Amino acid sequence: MGETVAPLPQQVADYIRDLIIHDRLKPGERIRERAIADTLNVSRTPLRDALKILAMERLVDLTPNKGAVVTKSSDAEIADMLTVYTELESLGGRLACRLATEADILRVEHWCGVMAKAFTDEDRAAYFAANQAFHLSIIAASHNSTLIEMHGHLNIRLYRIRYLAVMAMQEWTAAAGEHGDLLRALKERDGEQLAHLQKEHLGFAWRLIGAWTPPSSTQGIIHKFQQPQQV
Repeated sequence: MGETVAPLPQQVADYIRDLIIHDRLKPGERIRERAIADTLNVSRTPLRDALKILAMERLVDLTPNKGAVVTKSSDAEIADMLTVYTELESLGGRLACRLATEADILRVEHWCGVMAKAFTDEDRAAYFAANQAFHLSIIAASHNSTLIEMHGHLNIRLYRIRYLAVMAMQEWTAAAGEHGDLLRALKERDGEQLAHLQKEHLGFAWRLIGAWTPPSSTQGIIHKFQQPQQV
């Protein structure tokens, strides 16, 4: 049997989401519905249903009689998302160390290898895709559906920030080298160590954001994220 084809509104939502998370549609930018409908050769009905999906994901703001605009999150909202996202990552690591199957661990190891090759090839786009798959594989290994759902939702909303940070940062050797330690802790099923490494790894990643975001917006995010009570 072939793969199940997603409903048309979901396909359209996937297309627009990709534009948003890869910064081809920027925060605050109005979504030109007619242009997208013409590009995809779809009617306005599935397009508007797609925008409703994206609005539920908090990627798009819908205003009656004004259309759709890409959501622009405030510094405080981003800081709050980062705080929760980090806690979900570390919880997922603890659970994965307890519940991961050998197949789960092999999947994480596979993506670690793909990431290492992309790093050697200096292919940042491929590296970031593999990096996403690596971290999501650890979360999937938790086998906790609620955690996976909540983490996935925040991952989508934070994807653009992480993607731009990786694309822009000058030095990525340290961040790339940390994944082997994460994999080792998972293999040893050391939940506390993996959770600790995940928090440190994400803290390092968010500090890299300071290399490309305007100082006025960066400092508030980084300061709030690094407060001891929020780690």
